[in-house]
Amino acid sequence: MTQKDVDGLYERLRTEAESAGYHLNPEIELTKELVKGLLVNQKRYGYWACPCRLSTGVKEEDLDIICPCYYRDADLSDYGTCY
Repeated sequence: MTQKDVDGLYERLRTEAESAGYHLNPEIELTKELVKGLLVNQKRYGYWACPCRLSTGVKEEDLDIICPCYYRDADLSDYGTCY
């Protein structure tokens, strides 16, 4: 994966998030590290397992943590940000 891959996915996710009324973390470098984690998990598992949670590597068992994960809205309500 290249920086161009990370930057491209970051822009895609930013656009999609904002069109749905969400915003990515304004700490761009931190956010890009998380985007890199999505790309690593895509390569490792074949799906975007949330880089903030432990994946089993079995998609059917990880459906709740595929980005955007099931816990996103609850985390936003409770903490103002996703985990």
